[in-house]
Amino acid sequence: NVHVVLAFSPVGDSFRNRLRMFPSLVNCCTIDWFHEWPAEALYSVAKQQLSMGGVDLPNFEGSLKMFQTMHLSVEKGAQRYFAVNK
Repeated sequence: NVHVVLAFSPVGDSFRNRLRMFPSLVNCCTIDWFHEWPAEALYSVAKQQLSMGGVDLPNFEGSLKMFQTMHLSVEKGAQRYFAVNK
């Protein structure tokens, strides 16, 4: 399997023009939008997903906070990495 990472800024017309010129960027790819999520949204999504999945955890509330904290710490780490490796 070949994995290729492309990064485009969604700001302005350039992104829209590239998608029109190369439709397979949308049709044959997985698009991940990397924007910061509020802590409350991370908590809510974790709660919804764990509740829907029927997951039985001994400390449900603590697990929700853990998922929230892990995601926020990855965002901070990515920001530090970007600041150092511009």
